[in-house]
Amino acid sequence: MIMKKTLVLFLGLSFIISCSEKEKTKEEKIKESITSKLKEKMKDPASFKFVNMNIKETFSVKNRKETINAGYLDKVRKLNEKMASPVLLKNAETEYTFLQQQTDEYKDAVYRIDFTAKGSNSFGGIIQSNYSVTVINDDSLTVLNVSKN
Repeated sequence: MIMKKTLVLFLGLSFIISCSEKEKTKEEKIKESITSKLKEKMKDPASFKFVNMNIKETFSVKNRKETINAGYLDKVRKLNEKMASPVLLKNAETEYTFLQQQTDEYKDAVYRIDFTAKGSNSFGGIIQSNYSVTVINDDSLTVLNVSKN
């Protein structure tokens, strides 16, 4: 009988603990997505240290659809034919596809983020860098663009 009560108590506590694991916030997920993208480009990814992140601007689906539309995509494709711009084309197509799938015009579509991180440079010195980052509000919070300030 004592064994049965102990087992029930143990299973109950295990269930409560597993259910109480906190789900990550959108900001934490964005931070992870940007961190992953930056580490891909670093010479020493193990030296990466997050410093700060600030969501500077948020654009709605309606707002982005005014800019990222079929005409814009056509212009980017023509530019890519004249001057190879595969990253620009891929980003435009990715955002356009995402926007076409959205039905809620007031949903957040794109975030512009100021991101600061530290890491080792080629000489082994620690440097702090500031980045401007564009992230789509899709399921995986896709990083569209990272530019160093």
